[in-house]
Amino acid sequence: MSQAAKDKKQPLVRIDITDKAMLDQMTAATGESAPKLLHRAIASLKKELFFGQMNDAYRGLRGNEAIWSQEQAERKLFENASGDGLTFDSADSK
Repeated sequence: MSQAAKDKKQPLVRIDITDKAMLDQMTAATGESAPKLLHRAIASLKKELFFGQMNDAYRGLRGNEAIWSQEQAERKLFENASGDGLTFDSADSK
């Protein structure tokens, strides 16, 4: 397959000139390709968003005393379910 054919299959994304300069510096520093670095950055942001949403959900859960007490009761039910001898310390969840 020719380079032109490969290039047509690759999506193009416009980025700010300063971001391009930073990307070039990072490729030089790491030896990784720009697409690989962009992939890593996107994966990192995806994790950041996921855990941010998860933390927000737990904040909401803990903000509702009735639901939070149900959550604590459910945790107690599963505390010894694995039989591995480890216990859940409810002080850690405060």
